[in-house]
Parts: sequence; structure tokens; C-alpha cells
Amino acid sequence: MEAVPEIFVPDIVGALRDLVHQIPPGRVTTHRALAEALGDPDCVRFVAVFLASEKAKDWPVHRVVHSSGAVGRAFGEEQRQALARLRAEGVRVMGDRVDPLLQFFFADFRTERPLARLQEEQREVAKRAVLCPLPKAEKIGALDVAYRDDEAVAALVLTDPQGELLDFLIARAQARFPYIRTYLSYRELPAYLAVLREAQRKGLWPDLLLVDGNGILHPRRAGIATHLGVLLDLPTVGVAKSHLCGDVNTEGMTIGEWRPVLLDGEVVAGAIRTGRNRTLFVSPGHRADVQSSVDLILALTQRDELPPPLRFAHELAGEAARE
Repeated sequence: MEAVPEIFVPDIVGALRDLVHQIPPGRVTTHRALAEALGDPDCVRFVAVFLASEKAKDWPVHRVVHSSGAVGRAFGEEQRQALARLRAEGVRVMGDRVDPLLQFFFADFRTERPLARLQEEQREVAKRAVLCPLPKAEKIGALDVAYRDDEAVAALVLTDPQGELLDFLIARAQARFPYIRTYLSYRELPAYLAVLREAQRKGLWPDLLLVDGNGILHPRRAGIATHLGVLLDLPTVGVAKSHLCGDVNTEGMTIGEWRPVLLDGEVVAGAIRTGRNRTLFVSPGHRADVQSSVDLILALTQRDELPPPLRFAHELAGEAARE
């Protein structure tokens, strides 16, 4: 068995900080322009939320305005200070807006567009994913992660095919990558790989892995279960508690029923009703297919809303993060 690999995780927060500091005095930009400079205009929500957080309080965020030209993330004293700083830098402000926005707009960023590079990496991962029936497994592994400040705490649980607990491990890693929709791998993989290295060292290697997240049910067909499975060449199944993408009608589903989830006209996952208010989205990661992945989760949830291995992993990670 080959050693568990490392993964490169770019400093997205550092890249955003550099972009904001590139905005010259007397000029402004928008959240969308910053998202595009990071390489993905769809990450505009991450940009807006992060710049409104305490982590960016010492950055010149007064130079980042809404697409309408509106200044500040809130009303009151904070907005008044942002308006005063812009006026002092020579930006024309009318009421609470930069007007005209185009006269003061800046988008000439020096950037390597790191998120665009990660998208290309995800597409390459997707090309390497193998879709085939799951093999028979004596040891089922399950992974989940919890967070405490900037630390990720990963739990690996090993069960038998019926979901009975055999063993477990905990590992910790720095969570350097922020949460950005469709890039979960880069936030959670360092912690997952750390706990799997420990499992390899102790001879606790699983036959297949259940991962709290998506497999090929992902805009670029490379959710965290796929990314992890391809890295390790290990059968993986993604089990997500929320609907990331794809088309499915879950109205009127009964417990134990499943329906196909389509993405670009292809069945890539199954939506399984496991409880009155619980629907799981199950997709193959690597060396798995939709039918065998759904069959496995149906077997594990005959008496539970969540597959017991994943429930154990969730509880252990959360408990370890609180310690």
C-alpha cells in the first residue's frame, strides 16, 4: 500500500488580502470583481462575508463597495466612517453611494486566479474517477470533521458491514482554507489525510470509505468523496445531508424510498428518504456506482436516519473538537 499523500492547499485568504490591498487610494472595487480576480465569480458570497468579518477589520475594506456603488456593510457609525475615508481619498460620494461608480472603479488586479487553478485540478480528478460496483467490504470506514477556531478535527470510524463499531481514530490539522461552496475538499482533506495516515500506521485501513459530503454529485464531478477516493485509489461513497446541485423531486417520498438525482441529464446520485425530515444525497466517489452506493446506504439506514458509521464519526469529531 502506498503512503497517504499530501495535498497542496493555496492560501485563499492571503490572496484575497493581497487583492484588497492592491486597490489604490481614491479607487474602489466590488465584491464580484474580487471574486473574479480569485478565479471564480460564484465565490462572491464568500468574499462579501469574509470582508465583513473581524478577520478583515484591518484591511482597507472601505474601498470595496456593492455593485450598486453602495458603501459599507452596515448602517450607522461604521458606514459613516467608510464614507468619510473614501471622501478623504478623493472618491465622489452621493448619499451612501460612490457616484459615478465607473469613474472610480478599479479591477486591474495582479492575480494568479487560484480558484480557477483548483477548478482545473478538480476536472482532472473527475477524469480519473472510476465508476463501477462497490466491492465487498469487511471493514467500512467513515469520515467526518468538526472545527474549533482554525483547527479541523477529523474522526475515522471503522465498523463491520452491519455498522457495528470496531475501532476509531482522531487527528487534527490546521484549517487554512475557508469554506467556499464546491471547494470543500481543500478545507477538509488535510485533516482527513492526517487521520488516514494514522490508520495506515496502525494497520486500521478500511476496505471502503463513507465520507460526509458529495462524490460525483458536484458541478465539476469532483466532490470530496471523489477527490479522496482518487488520491488513495480507495472505494468511496459520498453521503451529503444537503442538496448541492442536480435535479430531483423529493416531494412525497416515503421512508426507505430513493429517487435518482440528475446532473446534465445523467444520473449521478440517489436521494434517499431515511427519516420523516431527513433526505440523504448519496453519490459514488471512486470505484463505486450509483446503484451499489444507494444499496449500501439503504442497508445501513434500515433503523437509523444516518448510517451508523457516519453518525459515530460525526459524534466523535464533535466531541474531540470541544475538548
